[in-house]
Amino acid sequence: MRRGRYHILVLHEDGKQYHNRILEWFQVKRNLWFIGTAVGLLFLGNIGFVVLAGWHGSVLARARALRQQKAAIELQFTRMSQSLGDAQQRLSDSERKLAQMQELARQQNLQLPKVAGLGGPVASLEKPFAPPATVPDGDGLASQITGFSHEVDEVANATDNLVGVLAPHLDSLAHTPSIWPVKGFLSSGFGQREDPVDGEAAFHTGVDISAPFGSPVQAPADGLVVETGWQQGYGNCIVISHGNGVATLYGHLSKILVETGQKVKRWQKIGLVGQSGRATGAHLHYEVHRQGRAVNPKPYLIY
Repeated sequence: MRRGRYHILVLHEDGKQYHNRILEWFQVKRNLWFIGTAVGLLFLGNIGFVVLAGWHGSVLARARALRQQKAAIELQFTRMSQSLGDAQQRLSDSERKLAQMQELARQQNLQLPKVAGLGGPVASLEKPFAPPATVPDGDGLASQITGFSHEVDEVANATDNLVGVLAPHLDSLAHTPSIWPVKGFLSSGFGQREDPVDGEAAFHTGVDISAPFGSPVQAPADGLVVETGWQQGYGNCIVISHGNGVATLYGHLSKILVETGQKVKRWQKIGLVGQSGRATGAHLHYEVHRQGRAVNPKPYLIY
């Protein structure tokens, strides 16, 4: 053996030489390095695979957790959105009801009290909007929506209570004669008087309102036209039922503008002043009946 060199002798079974090859030491070291590197890489690959498999499993678990969290958040916001939508709908209904009451009250020359959360002075709208300092998280937003919903419930309850109390009275007022049916002046009152045609004493069942021929006659309240046409003494005549046993009569008209069975509203034009029937000049004969009996119309001539 020389330094750095080996002699390898290969023999047959019979002792004869089969092959003789000299391997350089650096070849042995190189082969050993390749083998070690391959083994090391395989070992590291196995370790890396195990690490990657563990990391992949962790990522998958985290992804599943995030998906579940996302679904929970979406469900929470869906419920909050539904709650907010319901609250907004209740608020809109309350505003609509209050607007209807305010319109009815306006028609009756009344003023409704303010309901908390609705209406208010115009000056309150002049305050600048101040955005929140921080954006609330999901729980904070849910708490705000819940608080808003409770406030809306209070407003809705207050509005319903107000409507429940006022609606019957406003409806009654809407059907109660309260305006002058024609612009003019009283030329003859209710009660005993001297008949202007024959001079005989007679009971006047209404009032006469003098006005220019053709002046518009308006319904003094909501009601239903129950009679139209010619009546003895009244000439062209209209009778309107206002409910609750109240009815009004309009006589001596030059023209009738409504039909029997027609619903009318206060301020609606129903006819024109004339002097048809038993009349000495252009005027409106106006009667108010309660429970079938003629009463003095003067208390009903409010505005």
